[in-house]
Amino acid sequence: MSLLLIGMGAATLFALIAWVGPFLVRSAAPVLMRAPRVAVFGLLSVPLMWWAVVASLSIMAASLFKGPDVLPVPLADVCQRCLIAASPFPGLAQVDTLIPVVLFLIFPLVLSLVSAVWGLYQRTRRRQANSAAAQRLRRDSEMADIDGHALSILDARTPFAFSLPQKYGGVIISEALCASLEKNELTAVLEHERAHVVGGHHRIMAIVDTFVRPLSFIPLFAEVAASIPLYLEIAADNRAQRAAGTPALASALLKIGQPTSATSHLGGLYALNIAGPDRIRQLVSPAKMTSGVLPVLALVSVLAAFSTVFSSVFYSYATVLATGCVMP
Repeated sequence: MSLLLIGMGAATLFALIAWVGPFLVRSAAPVLMRAPRVAVFGLLSVPLMWWAVVASLSIMAASLFKGPDVLPVPLADVCQRCLIAASPFPGLAQVDTLIPVVLFLIFPLVLSLVSAVWGLYQRTRRRQANSAAAQRLRRDSEMADIDGHALSILDARTPFAFSLPQKYGGVIISEALCASLEKNELTAVLEHERAHVVGGHHRIMAIVDTFVRPLSFIPLFAEVAASIPLYLEIAADNRAQRAAGTPALASALLKIGQPTSATSHLGGLYALNIAGPDRIRQLVSPAKMTSGVLPVLALVSVLAAFSTVFSSVFYSYATVLATGCVMP
């Protein structure tokens, strides 16, 4: 019965966090938007902690269950003694199953290996796409110096601005944008895009696209994947505000309007685009922080619980391995 309650409790907790988490993330926005960089790294820690807890539960299951031996008998006996000694539930009787215990032990390793291979594959695809975008830009644009910074200017009739990682082109704007904006508005746009480049926002989005967005079938992961780009835009807006002021940035956003197909074609899938006048409300009249305090505390509590579970389980097993689990 104790084992059943433990399993039901863990499953209920995971389901609760998966479904309530998106509401907490959205409700915490009035506080998180005040510190967008902290918000980004805090949200990125959610899937990391999720993996850590899954790995911890898998290792815990290895000590709670007993299955057929697939390892040589001496090695299997040593592993079994180590698992029992490190179990976070001392004295709890093991349950016989048809699943070899070693599968629970190697599951975190297999998961990590699959994630690493997937990450390398996505990194290669991303580099190829950015290289193709850089080639198009070198062919169709000219370099210019504005406000002491070199950037690419495209001969296009549509006003737009976007950025790629520095080695693939950095900040790119159109001649139509330069012609349509006042000097302080253009400064706001350029500072916004420079913030993406120097702040490593493209690398952050690479992590999101590789490790978070594929798990969007989990509501919490879907909300994290949708929220991080918004906080990156707010962080870039903050730099633009400091350089040119809120009125200039808001006016520039209105003139640029929504993202265009030209931007997607020239910059590819991985360009970060300033377009989106829906952020003007947040610039001019941000929501009061009071409504987001409790959701932030709840999110911090969840992360703290994840960290506690992960650290306690792995500390227990690491201690046994370091002090008493000797291979024959």
